[in-house]
Amino acid sequence: MLWLYRFIIGFLEVEFSGDIAEKILNICAKNGISLWNTKRKGAKIRCLITVRDFKALPKITVKSGIRVHILKKHGLPFIERKYKNRFGIPIGAALFFAILAFMSRFVWSVEVCGNKSVPESEIIAACNKIGIYEGISKKDIDPKNARQKLLLETDKLAWASLNIEGCRLTVNVTEIGEKVDINTPTNLKATADGIITKIDVTSGNCVVKVGDTVAKGDLLVSGILENASGTRFVHSSGSVTAKTEREITVSAQYKRKEINKTGKTNKKSVLSVFGIKIPLYLGKENKSFEAHAKVENLSLLGKRLPIRVYTKIFEYTEEKEVTLGKKELEKELERLFYEQTELENIGDFEVKNREIDEIEGGMSLKMLISAEENIENQEIILFNTGN
Repeated sequence: MLWLYRFIIGFLEVEFSGDIAEKILNICAKNGISLWNTKRKGAKIRCLITVRDFKALPKITVKSGIRVHILKKHGLPFIERKYKNRFGIPIGAALFFAILAFMSRFVWSVEVCGNKSVPESEIIAACNKIGIYEGISKKDIDPKNARQKLLLETDKLAWASLNIEGCRLTVNVTEIGEKVDINTPTNLKATADGIITKIDVTSGNCVVKVGDTVAKGDLLVSGILENASGTRFVHSSGSVTAKTEREITVSAQYKRKEINKTGKTNKKSVLSVFGIKIPLYLGKENKSFEAHAKVENLSLLGKRLPIRVYTKIFEYTEEKEVTLGKKELEKELERLFYEQTELENIGDFEVKNREIDEIEGGMSLKMLISAEENIENQEIILFNTGN
């Protein structure tokens, strides 16, 4: 703190010479003048002294035969004097604080909290559609109205709130659960054609039995219970297993095009300020490529700024035509078939019939498979309240 005080009021590095220079130490001590960092240089003495104490030296060194010489000047007063005619510095500082004050009226960043399965980018896109974006004036935001618009814009959110903290807008959300409320009346319906092999119903009125043949969309378990006391609606639950059969057909060509990476890459960046994108490159990509992008958010003192750098990485590719042999094409058909079974979420299955046919330019594989799987699906009971 003492150093800061001396820097603010200014201090000097001086050199004392003359008759017995050490006398200045006694004279200064007697008159309450502080000297520090005192060093001897031959017959001379060098030290530091404040500007205020230096001004008092002429009175106390009269007729002492001691001479004083200023070597260096330190501190704020000398810095101010040095730059007082350089108008660019104070003007620049004034402009900086003026721009900072003006920019503080706007939202610098929009951040999402509370989301788990819904991507942040999807919620940000919904905010943009309702007029909430980086760069919007804070006075133009009505949090209550924006909250209602956001819930109407997306059907994946159960609750939302918008809070402005400084130049940051935080969107707090709660997602809609995937599970149906156990208090909601539901039916169980078939998701595929099949023959019922097993029933395990814990709630609801089962309208089928083992051995029955059902079609996709048929009612399996009803959530409507009727008895002598009246009608009651319940949440149907349980599992219904059936033996199903389905035919899956896939096809492929002998000649196909393959895209391979050449190993050459290129990077291009775009600077985004309040959503305004400024390309940091020239020209367009004329070659074929695969691309992926990364985003870098700039921050200051832990606070996100409305400035982003989008970097797109281009991996150049080349296209080649490949001709498959018959065995290779059969392996390709097998691969496509198993991909389709995974897509349809079929577990263990048995192949009942397998046919491979030649088609124009290629082959097709048709397989009849049998599986035992759960075919129940919950469906909410809708009530018609119209007259």
